[in-house]
Amino acid sequence: MARGIPARVPGTVSGALRDALGEDRVAAVLASDGPDTVWDYRTRVTTAGGRHRFVSTGVATVAQLLVADRVVHESHSAFAPWDVIVELPSGPCEIALRILPTASVSVPRKPRARWLSPLVSDRSLRWRRTPLIGSIDWPGALPVLGPWGGLRAVPLPSSADDAAPHPSLELVPRALRTRVGEDGSGVVTVQLGGVAGTTPDLGADTAGSEGAAAELADVGCSAGPDVPVARGAVVEDARDTVRITVEPPHGTDAEPVTAERVVTASDATAHGTFTVDVTVPDPALWWPHGMGEQPLYRVRVRTGQGECTYTVGFRSVCAEPRDRDHHGLALRIIDIPVFARGAVWAGADPFEVAADPQRTRDVLERLRAGGSTMIRLPGTACYETEDFHRACDELGLMVWQDVALGPQDPPDDPEWRAGLSHEVRHLAARLASHPSTVVISGGTEVIQAPVLAGRPAEQWRTDVILRDVPRAVGETGADVVVVPSSPCSDADLDAAQHAYETGETAGERAASSSVPAAAPTDAADGVSHYFGVGAYGRPLEDAVTRGVRFAAEALAFAVPPEPAAVREQFGTDGPLDDADSADAWRAGVAHDPGAEWTFEDTTAIYVHRLFLDRDSDPDAGLATPAQPVSDGAWTGHAERLEYERAALAHVFQRTFAQWRSGDSPCRGALVLSALSTAAGPGWGVLDASGRPTAAWYGMRRVCAPVAVSFLPAGGDGLPVHVWNDGPTPLTTTLRLTVATVRGGCQQPLDIPVTVPARGETVVRADLADGTFRDLDHAYGFGEREYDAVSAQLVDPSGRVLARDVHLTGGPRRNDPLDPGLDAQWIRAEQGEWVVAVTASGLARFVALDLPRGAVAEDGYVHVLPGETVRVPVSGTLTDEGRAATRVRALGVPSVPVNAESG
Repeated sequence: MARGIPARVPGTVSGALRDALGEDRVAAVLASDGPDTVWDYRTRVTTAGGRHRFVSTGVATVAQLLVADRVVHESHSAFAPWDVIVELPSGPCEIALRILPTASVSVPRKPRARWLSPLVSDRSLRWRRTPLIGSIDWPGALPVLGPWGGLRAVPLPSSADDAAPHPSLELVPRALRTRVGEDGSGVVTVQLGGVAGTTPDLGADTAGSEGAAAELADVGCSAGPDVPVARGAVVEDARDTVRITVEPPHGTDAEPVTAERVVTASDATAHGTFTVDVTVPDPALWWPHGMGEQPLYRVRVRTGQGECTYTVGFRSVCAEPRDRDHHGLALRIIDIPVFARGAVWAGADPFEVAADPQRTRDVLERLRAGGSTMIRLPGTACYETEDFHRACDELGLMVWQDVALGPQDPPDDPEWRAGLSHEVRHLAARLASHPSTVVISGGTEVIQAPVLAGRPAEQWRTDVILRDVPRAVGETGADVVVVPSSPCSDADLDAAQHAYETGETAGERAASSSVPAAAPTDAADGVSHYFGVGAYGRPLEDAVTRGVRFAAEALAFAVPPEPAAVREQFGTDGPLDDADSADAWRAGVAHDPGAEWTFEDTTAIYVHRLFLDRDSDPDAGLATPAQPVSDGAWTGHAERLEYERAALAHVFQRTFAQWRSGDSPCRGALVLSALSTAAGPGWGVLDASGRPTAAWYGMRRVCAPVAVSFLPAGGDGLPVHVWNDGPTPLTTTLRLTVATVRGGCQQPLDIPVTVPARGETVVRADLADGTFRDLDHAYGFGEREYDAVSAQLVDPSGRVLARDVHLTGGPRRNDPLDPGLDAQWIRAEQGEWVVAVTASGLARFVALDLPRGAVAEDGYVHVLPGETVRVPVSGTLTDEGRAATRVRALGVPSVPVNAESG
C-alpha cells in the first residue's frame, strides 16, 4: 500500500482496494484507518499549458485538489459540484486529489439535535454533507471516499483577441431541461453562464476547442492563493453566439431543429445567466417501460468555448390532485395514471459507488426484466453517476431521487441551509435533462424519525424539507414532482408543492396544542414506508386493508440467494449446517441496527404461516385443517432455504397482485431493496452479484407489462386479473385449466378477452364455464375437489404471453406425493436455450438450479399434471453447465435436466 495501487476515476477508495487486493481485504483495510488517514489520488499529465477547467459531480468528502503540489481547491461536501479554472504550466504536471479524514473539519456542537436516530450513532453527521451509508450498521455497508463523480479537466480557448469587435461572454452550458408545452410541442431550454466562476453542467459530454478533455477526478470549490485562477466579469458590450441543434431519435423521419442566437450582456438574468429556448414541433414522447417507447433526442450546444452534447426526452409528469376523497401520492405521466413498481437502489456494485457502466446497466436491465418501472435513490446513499441516469432514460425506468438527507435533525443554520439549497439546485439542474427523473424528495425518513422518536408534532417538520428543498428544485424549472421526505403526509406533499411553485411556505402550521389529524407514517396518506407485510409480520391482506397509496419502501425480507449462488459464496447448500460458513452467512443477514431480531426472522414468520402452522394460512381453504409441523421437520438448512424461497415468491407475487388490482388504491410500491450489499440473505430481489432471487421471480410474474394473476376473493370466487400496460388494446385468449385432486386435468377452457390500453380485465375463473365451481374450496362443503387452476394468455400464434397458477386452498399440501418431475433441454428457434418441464402430478414451486453465468427467466412456478412448462434460460451455457443443471420442486428431490434429443 505504501507504493500506491491503481485507481479508477470516477471511483472510490473501496473500489480501488477491491480491485487491487480482493473483496475479502477491503473491510479490514478500511477498519484499520486511523483518525489521520489520508488517501491521495495522483496522476501526471502533459499539456500545452494555459487555462483548464476542472469539473466534477462530487468528491467524498473533505478533499483538496493539488496542482504541482499546490492546493487550488478544497471542499467539505461530498455532494457539491466542483468547477475551477486553473492556469496549468506547459509540459508535465502532477495533479493530486487528496481525501482527508471527514472528522478533520470541525462542526458546531450546538444547537443540539432535537431527536436522535437509532440508525446513525455519530451525531456530528447531521452537519456533514457526506453519504450516511458507511456509518450505518448494515451488511456490506462501506464508507464512500474519493472522486465518485470523477474529475475532468477541459482545456479552454486562449483569451479573446484584442482586435475582435466585441469581447466574448465566454459562455458554457450550465443546465438543460425539457418540457412539453400546452400545444403539444417540445421545448428545450438551455441555461448558459460565463466560463469563469460557473458551475458546470455535469450531465453534458464536453469537447473543448483546444482538444479532448483529460479524465482525472471530480473535485471542487474555493480557489487557493498560490495558483492563478481566471475570474471573469461581464463587459457591457460582450456577446457570444450560441448554436443549438436538436437531432431527432434514430429511425424517425423528423428533421433536426437548429436555432442560432447572439447573446449579449444585456440578456443576462439577475443571477448572471443566459437562457435560450428551442421549440421542437410534435415531439415523440418518452414513456415508462411497458407503456410506450423511449425516444431520445440529441442536443448539441455550441459556443465559442466548444460544444456540449446531451441526450434528452420529452414527457410531462404531475401528481393527481388530492382532496377529501383522494389521498396520497399518485403520478401521471403525459396525463396517464401509472402504477409505479420497482425497488430502492442499493448500487450496482457493493464496493463501488461509481460502478462499471456495463454492470450498472446489467443490474437495471435485470430489474426491468422483473417488471420494475421505477428506481428510488434513497437519502442514505450517494448520488448516482450520469451512466446510471442515461441507462434509466434508455430503459424507461422512472427515477425517484432523494436529496442526501437521512433520519437526522437537519441543522437550522443559515449557512448550512444555504449550502444545501446550492447543492439541491445543482442536483435538480443536472437531472432536469433526464426524462427518467420524475420525483425529487427531500430525503429519507427526515419526518418519520421524530415521529417514531415520540417528539411533539411541532418538531416533525422543518423548513429545510418543506420549503428549502422544494424551492431550490422549483428554481431550476425541472419538470418533476416534489416530495418533502419519504414518508410524509398529504399536508406535507401540499406544502412542498406550494414551495416548489411559489418559493414560499404554505400557510401557518397548526398550533402545538392541536391533535394531528394523521401521522406522516400512515399507509393511506401521502407517501408511506410500508412494512406491514414484511418486518411487522402482518397477514398478506394487510397490504389491502391498510389502504396503501404509495409505498416508497416496502416488503423488507431477508432474501436467500439461489442454491448455486449459495454454494459459490459459502461452499455448501446449507451454510448454517457448517461451522466454517455459519458466521459468514450471519454476517450477510439483513438487519437494522439495535434490533434484537433480523429480517431472517421476518422471512421465517411467513414460512410458518404458509407451510407449517395450523390455521394461519392466509389462503386457508383446505377441507382438512392443515397439520402443524415443527421446526424439527427440516432435514437441514438447505431444505429450510427452499421453503424460504417458496414463501417469498408467493408473498411478493400475491402482495403486488393486490396492489396492482384496479380495486386497490395503491399507485406505487418499491421494494427494499434492489440488490443485496453482501453475500447471503440481504434485502435485495437480486443477490450481491446481481442474480435473481425467488422474490424477483414472484415480482416478475405479476409486474410484467402484460401479466395475469389469480387474486382469490374467498366467498366471492376466484378472479383472474389481466393487465396490459401497452398503448394499444390487447386481444388475446385466456386459457383456464383445472387440475383435480384425482391427479388429472379437465379440458382447458378458452375465453376471448380484450384488455384496454393501459388497463385491466377481470374474469371470474369460478364462473368461466357458465356454472359455479368452488375452485378455491372457499365454502368447504365436502371433500376438496380441485387441486390447482392455471391461467395462460395465448396470442393468435399460440405463443404464451403470461401464465399463473393458483393452488387451491393455498400453497401448503399435507403429505404431498412425488410429482414425477421430468425436464429436457430444447434449442428454441432463435437459438436460445429453454428447459421444458413436465410432471405427472402437481409440482409446486418448480425452479432450475443453474451453473454460474446462466439465469432462468422464470422460476418458482407450479406445473399441473401432464402440463409442459417452458423456462427460458439466458446467459452463458456450456455443455458441462447444461449437464449439471437440475430442476427442483418443493418438498421433493431435484432431478437432472435431460440433454436435447436428436
